[in-house]
Amino acid sequence: MGISSGLLIETFTPQTLTETDDGAGGTVSSWADGTAFRGRLSSIGTQSQVYETMTNGKLTVYASHKLFCDYNSSLSEATRIRNSDSTRYFEVKGVVNPSNSNHHLELTLLEID
Repeated sequence: MGISSGLLIETFTPQTLTETDDGAGGTVSSWADGTAFRGRLSSIGTQSQVYETMTNGKLTVYASHKLFCDYNSSLSEATRIRNSDSTRYFEVKGVVNPSNSNHHLELTLLEID
């Protein structure tokens, strides 16, 4: 049993990068959809949470959102997440399985422009 279904208010689709032969000796990369799941997206907006890093003297945003969802073993940092109407895409920066209980996941995301 995961998070109360009333809290999971949006539908998201995980995507994995796949490469296929283009027939001319090269490859073509594309994103393949996985099984949709319900979740709750929250912006990271408080200074108490680390969401920026310093790289080569420049401040870089590391994460912009948190996504809470029921446990799903197919989600990883190699996954990209899109919302149900394909208007927003997120790079998965981290996956936390609190207490390793397989109850729910907390994904740290960076919105892709």
